[in-house]
Amino acid sequence: MDKTRFFQQNIVITGGSSGIGLFTAIEFARLDARIFLLARSEAKLVEAARRIRQQTQGDVSVNVFPCDVGSRPDVEKIIHKIGREHGGIHTLINNAGMVVSDLFERLTSEELEQVMRVNYWGAVYALKAAWPYLQKARQGHIGFVASVAGYLGLIGYSAYAPSKFAMTGLAECLRREAADCGIGTTIVFPPDTDTPMLQYEREHTIPESRALSRHARVMRPEEVARQFVHGIQRGKFEVICNRESRMARVVRVLFPRIYFHIVDDIVAKDRRTRG
Repeated sequence: MDKTRFFQQNIVITGGSSGIGLFTAIEFARLDARIFLLARSEAKLVEAARRIRQQTQGDVSVNVFPCDVGSRPDVEKIIHKIGREHGGIHTLINNAGMVVSDLFERLTSEELEQVMRVNYWGAVYALKAAWPYLQKARQGHIGFVASVAGYLGLIGYSAYAPSKFAMTGLAECLRREAADCGIGTTIVFPPDTDTPMLQYEREHTIPESRALSRHARVMRPEEVARQFVHGIQRGKFEVICNRESRMARVVRVLFPRIYFHIVDDIVAKDRRTRG
C-alpha cells in the first residue's frame, strides 16, 4: 500500500463539516493531503478546519467553500475554482447527504425530490465537474459514501434509500469506465453511524424505523472514515464496515424470504407492543 500516493494531493470532500466527511478529511490530512471541504454552513466549515488542524497537529492545508451541493451552478463553480486555481483535483469524496424518514404516503413530492437532489444529484453534479481534473490526476480516485440503505430497502426510508441505491448504481456503472481513465472508485456502506444526521433521523423517524435500528450496532464516524480511506488506499471497490452489515447483505441476496421475514417480524412485534 503506497502511503505517499496522497502526499500534497488535492482532496475534495462534500459534506465535509461533520460526521463521516469530517473524519475522512482528518484521515487524508494525516496522509499529508491538501483538503478542500464543501458544506452549506460556513461557520461549521471553519470549525471543521480547526478540528482537522488540531487532530493532525501539523501544517496541513485546509480550504473551505460554503456550498449547497443540490445546486448544480454552485457546485460547478466551486469545483472549477478548485481545479483551475489550486492545481487540479486528485480525489473527490461524495459524502454530502440528508435524510427524511416517514411513511411514503406522508412524504411530499418536494421532500422526495430534495433528498434525491442532495444525495444523488449532488454527487453527479460534483463528479461531472471534477471528471476532467480527475482524468489528469495521477492515480486519482472517486469516493462515494452510500449507506446500508444503499442495498437494503426498509419501511420509512422511501426517500433516503432510493437515493443511496442510485448512488450504488452510479458507482457500479463508473467502476470500469473510471478505471479505463486511470481513476479508482470506492464506495462505502456505513450502517447507523453516530453523526448529526443520525441524531436528526432518530428524532423525526417513525416507530417502525426506530425498532429496526435497535437491532443494529451504531458505529463511530471515525471508524467508518478509517475503513473508507484504508479501502481507498488498497484500491477496494466496496467497503462494508461491520459483520452485521455484511451478513444482512448476504441474507438479503441469497435468502430473501428469510430476510423479509426477519424485518417484517421486527416491525410486527413493535406494532403489537405499541398496541
